[in-house]
Amino acid sequence: MPRELVLDALRRAPRRPLESALELTLDHLRSSARSGRGVLADLLGRAEAFAEWEHYPPRDALDPRSGYRFYYHAHDARQRARDEHGHFHLFAPRRVGEPEHVHLFGLSVDARGMPLRVFTTNRWVTAEHWQDAAWTLRALRRLDLSGARPRRVASWLQGMACLFAPQIQTMVLERDRRISQRARQRPLERVLEDRRSHIVSQCSVDLARQFEFLKAAGIA
Repeated sequence: MPRELVLDALRRAPRRPLESALELTLDHLRSSARSGRGVLADLLGRAEAFAEWEHYPPRDALDPRSGYRFYYHAHDARQRARDEHGHFHLFAPRRVGEPEHVHLFGLSVDARGMPLRVFTTNRWVTAEHWQDAAWTLRALRRLDLSGARPRRVASWLQGMACLFAPQIQTMVLERDRRISQRARQRPLERVLEDRRSHIVSQCSVDLARQFEFLKAAGIA
């Protein structure tokens, strides 16, 4: 994603949430450096116990008040991007208290839990209740994982969603643009259930570079 687009979005974003997310992320990094345990350790425990395709936590991490949830998993090695250990999927409830969920975005990470890319998926991938970009972006702004467990993982993801909001928002808009373009040739239902279409949009991200963007935007 072009540097100037990221900077413009960061400069226009509310300053306080970005400052809080930045401080939270730095605290996590300092804690991980002291303990030698990355954020994934809270999910996976001993590395040898990690199993491809399984959800971590097994029943997903749910904030019981907000209804937002996430899980972590990994495809088999042949299907992963370079350096990817696995990825998170984050969801919003269609309505609080209802089981239907809406996929917000995916976050690929390396073995330390450091972000590599943000991405969106086609509807069939997570069996979600499809909502357009306008609904999804509103839900992203209300993201609340404060009651989800493991707490350290939930707060790390909350920080990543805030710090990388410009890239995530752009990918959600790009998702809708591509889906709309495909739906001109065939019914929308067929597009959303097309097993040939897995990742709809994606963008590489780098935490150190994002820190540089935040500094250039006058936030860090």
